[in-house]
Amino acid sequence: MATMQHCEQMCAPAFSFRSASRSASVLFIRQQRLVCTSLQLPSSRECAAACRFASFLSTIEHKFQGPGIMRMECVFGGAPEVTSRRLNVMCQASSDFRGPQPSELMLVSDLDFTMVDHNEPSHAALLRFSSLWEAEYAQKSLLVYSTGRSPEKFEEICKHVPLLTPDIAILSVGTEIRYGTSLQIDSEWETYLNDGWDREIIVQEAKKFLELSFQEDSEQRPHKVSFKVEKKDAQSIIDRLSPKLKEYGLKVKLIYSGSIDLDVVPLRAGKGEALAYILEKAKAEKWAPNNVLVCGDSGNDIELFAVEGVNGVIVENAHEELVKWYESQPVKTNICFASHRCAGGIIQALQHFGLGPHTSPRESIGQGGISWPNAGDSQIPNTNSPQREVVEFNVLFEKWLTGELPTTAATFERLKQVIAKKSSMVYPWGVERNLYDSVCLAQSKHGSMSGKNFLTWIDCIKEHQLAEGVYIVTWQSWEQSSGNGRKGYYVTAILLAKEGTPNGVEWFRVHETVRMID
Repeated sequence: MATMQHCEQMCAPAFSFRSASRSASVLFIRQQRLVCTSLQLPSSRECAAACRFASFLSTIEHKFQGPGIMRMECVFGGAPEVTSRRLNVMCQASSDFRGPQPSELMLVSDLDFTMVDHNEPSHAALLRFSSLWEAEYAQKSLLVYSTGRSPEKFEEICKHVPLLTPDIAILSVGTEIRYGTSLQIDSEWETYLNDGWDREIIVQEAKKFLELSFQEDSEQRPHKVSFKVEKKDAQSIIDRLSPKLKEYGLKVKLIYSGSIDLDVVPLRAGKGEALAYILEKAKAEKWAPNNVLVCGDSGNDIELFAVEGVNGVIVENAHEELVKWYESQPVKTNICFASHRCAGGIIQALQHFGLGPHTSPRESIGQGGISWPNAGDSQIPNTNSPQREVVEFNVLFEKWLTGELPTTAATFERLKQVIAKKSSMVYPWGVERNLYDSVCLAQSKHGSMSGKNFLTWIDCIKEHQLAEGVYIVTWQSWEQSSGNGRKGYYVTAILLAKEGTPNGVEWFRVHETVRMID
């Protein structure tokens, strides 16, 4: 809903239930941040919704791990004769990693030129994947990035590219594992890598090879020494340096990728070893995925495809070393060699392996209006999908403002028909407006962002049913355009079940607050 600010402006997370007969307030204190607001619900649903929400709070501790305390207090009251009751729920929250419940799919992808196409400034394929993931997969699946980038370089790309926030990040060519939005370190993994590792000896020996040049300081990590080396010299260097290190009793391996990068890491490290470790941990802690899809484009991704039980996709733009490895494999049934670049190839693999929906909301919404699959098609939206509604509405609004949608009454009706007439929205500056009226005002804004490279995307979406026909959805909304940089918002919405709408729900309350950007 961040696009609504171009017609008025928007909302924030945390709320309370209130009606004429009964009242309930909810106070959020999260990582020293206090937010308190209110929302109206139909009185017939309110009590059940509040009780279900209280039950929901008690399960939060299973979905969050990390530093800081989340405190939520529900106060039920009403008429004088009704005795006030209080429910306090305290949960530790160390990160937004969604274990330990089992997941349908774990998608593990390299970043540079696999998930992210640096040759595509519009990031069209990445945005198609992102809207598909947030609409269909984010609630019950895990997104994992496996990259050679250090934590510093990973945070840098996140600031410049519309990437989704991963549940797990495998960094520095599999030598570091981080969890959740706080990138919590897996210290057990780092201890495990110490066996047979001596960084000083590796640096000392590497300096004897004039063909090697050290990569920048940010890429030199506790369990990784990284170099640049010309393709013509790479194999010779590996053949000479590897036995030299073994003479010292070191247990290491040398990984060449991207036709330029050479990494020396512990024998126990690497993208494949790190993924295998995570999967073993997931199995032991009972959050193992039903399916795993790995995605890569270069030599340091080869290990991912060798992990037992995974399916894999090699994107169309893959480097020579990965292509040669693929061609040497006697059995290729678990590997899809995509005909599309980067994120487009990942979407192709979802269809190839039958892992779930593969039509992005950005593909079904365009110049021809809004297209739905034919009846009987497995891609037809299921009823009551607030998560999908949030993503589709934001894509629709973006394309309306950029002029990519036709200016027909039928097209704009898709926006209006999902807004309750008595709905409301609280904007970041504290003003409350009727949401239906605000959406209607936006009809005149068609094409107002045309030619401004205006982009929006949804991240970190979470959905929960509070009571029958009552849903709460939270997410982070991002937007950027030429000359205005990036803006972020935290959003909370209440949606109610309604037959006859595209996703079986209508918008009832939205609350947004500005997210500070580092």
